[in-house]
Amino acid sequence: MLANFKGIQWRLSDSWFNKIELNQYNNKSINYLEIGTLHGANIISVANTYGSHPDSKLFCIDPWEEYDEYNEYLKEQENNYNIFLENIENSGFKNKIIIKRGYSNIEILKFPDNFFDIIYIDGNHEPEFVLEDAVLSFRKLKKNGILIFDDYCLENTIIGIDAFISAYYKKINNLGLYNSQIFLKKI
Repeated sequence: MLANFKGIQWRLSDSWFNKIELNQYNNKSINYLEIGTLHGANIISVANTYGSHPDSKLFCIDPWEEYDEYNEYLKEQENNYNIFLENIENSGFKNKIIIKRGYSNIEILKFPDNFFDIIYIDGNHEPEFVLEDAVLSFRKLKKNGILIFDDYCLENTIIGIDAFISAYYKKINNLGLYNSQIFLKKI
């Protein structure tokens, strides 16, 4: 758990140690992308672990707004965004966290291909959005980069994730499931 953090803390990057060896990232700057950020707990934990190198850049995409296809946190999104900003300000990592407030299907396309070392997908949980986030993100992931999906325990996310895995099975190495998260390596 993060000290002095406000809001919700779900699974943090320390739960990834079983699947992604932290030692490989100790003396290396990385580019990291997080789709769906809520209050910022996970991206702050990545700044403490995989992204600890001072030159690491951690990008997050989240619209922090209500829309028809996503009814989670109704009437809470502006407050969620303000809590997120406060957490980033207090984290000590504000200089390495780059905020993209917008929709992932637009923001992902703005990054160069083969740019990210790790991408974490925890955005809209409807299957078509999970699949879209994965397909768009995959081009942006470096060879040997890690793609992580959250909530591989919910029917909708499982449908989207399984569709991606089925379509990209020749281009990924499935590192397995841990703590409702699935880990893939781009080959």
